Amino acid sequence: MAEIPAEQPPGTSASSSDQARLRSDKLRAAVVVAQLARAHSIRTLAAGGPMFAQLGLVSPRVSPTAVVFVEPIHQLHLVLALEGVGWSRISPGHTRGLLPPVFTRVVHPDLVCPLDIYDVLPGFYAAPVQVFELFWSRRVVLQISGTVVPALDRVSTVLVAGHDQLGALARDRRAESQIDYFVSMFRNSLTPAEQAALVQLVSDVRGIEPLRPFLTRIGVPVGEITLPSEVYCQVRLVLERVSDPLIFAVSLFEARPGRRKAGFLRILRNNPQRVIRALLASPLSLVVVAGSRARHRRQQQARPPHD
Repeated sequence: MAEIPAEQPPGTSASSSDQARLRSDKLRAAVVVAQLARAHSIRTLAAGGPMFAQLGLVSPRVSPTAVVFVEPIHQLHLVLALEGVGWSRISPGHTRGLLPPVFTRVVHPDLVCPLDIYDVLPGFYAAPVQVFELFWSRRVVLQISGTVVPALDRVSTVLVAGHDQLGALARDRRAESQIDYFVSMFRNSLTPAEQAALVQLVSDVRGIEPLRPFLTRIGVPVGEITLPSEVYCQVRLVLERVSDPLIFAVSLFEARPGRRKAGFLRILRNNPQRVIRALLASPLSLVVVAGSRARHRRQQQARPPHD
């Protein structure tokens, strides 16, 4: 059921571009994941790339990877299920910083695109399970190659794309043009009801920090800096309990480098006593944060019992 489906006959000539093959393989990956997830009772949502066209939107960029969001408690189950039908895990190769990567990358020999499996979106500070449930409650169902594929809806798609471009991974020299692009998409591609839903969804997932420049541009009051929830930090650091110093550390490590000083000053202004205690504990906090990647690797090497 989860075999790679045969590529559909293209509507173009035999000299189809590499981009056409990439788009086709992304759709094939979405079909495979949907089939395999259904067989294993795992909830997933297709996202990115060709999903824009399926939803009547224009993609902000050409991504070399297929993307899927998975219910956090089943992330490793999905990875293991994919490995059981010919996929292999590889290192993303470009993740930086002390915190673990937020996705697992797998490849298949019959597809030109890797598949990135996300269970956490950095900067969406609500509990990751809650974030997934919010996206799941808004999901749409697409028919791709005769297969039912659950996917992010239009509002969630724009929100996640904006997060990807404007958040911690965005490059400063591109920031203004990217903000302009998403402001235009927000105003011209979404209905007034969808615009209101997007602003509410940002609040519900607690995603203000990565989207702060965009929200400011469209006139949404964002207030002072927001901090991650305890559950979010537990997941990011692979810990059962976290303290104030670790919450502050996650907030600062996930901020864009150019905004860390301003972020720290805002935290200090609003939480002076908590910051003083955090600074006193900072050496130990750095050690704990630095060990998060090793804890994450051990977690990913575990083999959870199948239901």
